Amino acid sequence: MVAKPPKGPNNPSAYGSAADLPSYRELAQQIQGLKLLTRLFARRQRREILEVERQMKRLTRVVDDFYERLGPRNWIFHDMLSVDRVEQLLAETPDAETAEGRLIEMYRDPETMRWWTMRLRSYQGLRERLHQIERAHEHYDAEQYDSCVLHLVAVMDGFVNDFEPGERKGLHSREPDEMAAWDSVVGHHMGLTHAMATFTKTIKKRIDDEVFDLYRHGIMHGSVVRFDNVIVATKAWNMLFAVADWATATTRAAEPTKPEPARGEIWATLKRHAAYKQYQRDFAATTLEASEPGFATDEMVVLASEFLRAWEHGRWGIVARFTPPILRGAKSDGEAARSAKETFEGHRLTDWAIISVTCDQASTVEIKIQARLNSRLTDLRFRMVFWAHDGTVGIPRQEEGNWSLAVWAPRTFVQSST
Repeated sequence: MVAKPPKGPNNPSAYGSAADLPSYRELAQQIQGLKLLTRLFARRQRREILEVERQMKRLTRVVDDFYERLGPRNWIFHDMLSVDRVEQLLAETPDAETAEGRLIEMYRDPETMRWWTMRLRSYQGLRERLHQIERAHEHYDAEQYDSCVLHLVAVMDGFVNDFEPGERKGLHSREPDEMAAWDSVVGHHMGLTHAMATFTKTIKKRIDDEVFDLYRHGIMHGSVVRFDNVIVATKAWNMLFAVADWATATTRAAEPTKPEPARGEIWATLKRHAAYKQYQRDFAATTLEASEPGFATDEMVVLASEFLRAWEHGRWGIVARFTPPILRGAKSDGEAARSAKETFEGHRLTDWAIISVTCDQASTVEIKIQARLNSRLTDLRFRMVFWAHDGTVGIPRQEEGNWSLAVWAPRTFVQSST
């Protein structure tokens, strides 16, 4: 018998716990070293280090608890899930069935799904299938769950087939171990590889009872005939996001090993992490109405006005400045302007007025306006997010960065018409 090669970036296998992830173990070692150092020097920073350590342990606990509760039902913890929301969900539900229902509610929220699906645009292979993903979302919202599932299965099969051209194997033809993810929470032993066993299970005899798992083989071959429900459709979305994480992890594992960060870089990262957590704890929601003093000169009103004025007059280079970083990528200014024109030109904006600006989440602002969109008087609402220059969500007024639209799709701004 040939010995199995040791686990590593080129030969990943499932992790028993989130604490087994290489990045977690590396950071834990760095924290231990800094804790030892702050016993002798920089004692004021010890509290920040302990806070980062607490957050790491919290993340591990939430991920492992999620998999213990929902992993047997083939749910996967992917990077788009909010740790805070999942922690609350688990704390407020007594059993797996109730937790599953609450998780599905998260996916049923249109704004959450718009944000999640927008982030899929950054993947080559998913970007080209965006029309299928959008159609799946339309069917999901319309409770046409069976057609939603069929669209998403096709997207996943094709994306995995394109992702590794040398393999030319769709998701349906892969063994579970082939979908092990290096250094990713979807690589948990109850994550993607566990769900794959059901996804690829061969079902030849017809099943007449309703099913609640994503049996891809049985669905596509007609032996599973009753899968038109929100659970199966949501599991299809859940697996799509997990497969995207697998692709990210696989790409990252193939990159050349980076040199060890200097102690100063580690310290700066930990310090920034602690500062953002403190900002989140101290955050208080605020709303500024158009009738209030200082409204016209408010920073976010000025910024939103710049965006709306550029949209109204077709100044696509200015509109492009508000492109979400994940979509802007390495595009030149000209390419970004052309992309903005393609996205917004078909939505003609006139006679707009900003009604209110609400800071309802950390690093996020909601803008409400009334305008004529394609000559129709309409209430619009859109969000902006503050991004630091390193591509992470930043702290407004404390870090250098830029505000951009949360969702790059003007049709999603429409609230109601009169």
